Amino acid sequence: MTDGLTKSADVLGRRLLGHDAVKLGVVREMFLDLETGQIAFLIVEGGGLLGGSGKFQPVPWAAVRHDVVGGHFQIAMAKDAFKAAPAYDREQLGAAGYAWSEQSARFFADLGDGLQPTVAG
Repeated sequence: MTDGLTKSADVLGRRLLGHDAVKLGVVREMFLDLETGQIAFLIVEGGGLLGGSGKFQPVPWAAVRHDVVGGHFQIAMAKDAFKAAPAYDREQLGAAGYAWSEQSARFFADLGDGLQPTVAG
């Protein structure tokens, strides 16, 4: 019954890779939709000079796929396109007034069919 289940702690710290296996960032948090029980967003922190950048990009769950063999997530995006995604600091992610979920969902939806990763998960 637990086949295919993963603890949230095991997801945090996994890499998000884009086109050509380029590292886009690291998963720092997940947001759940409590009404549906589904993961809504992965919160990805891009790299910085000393590790993390301090900016977090919410990525809709539907836009990523998990690579079981590689143990990472993948999105069909180039690094430059990903860098253009809305980014927020921790305070902004905690404040509903920033409407980050709507902005991020709209950004990734506007990319259209190019977001269909080919990695099975």
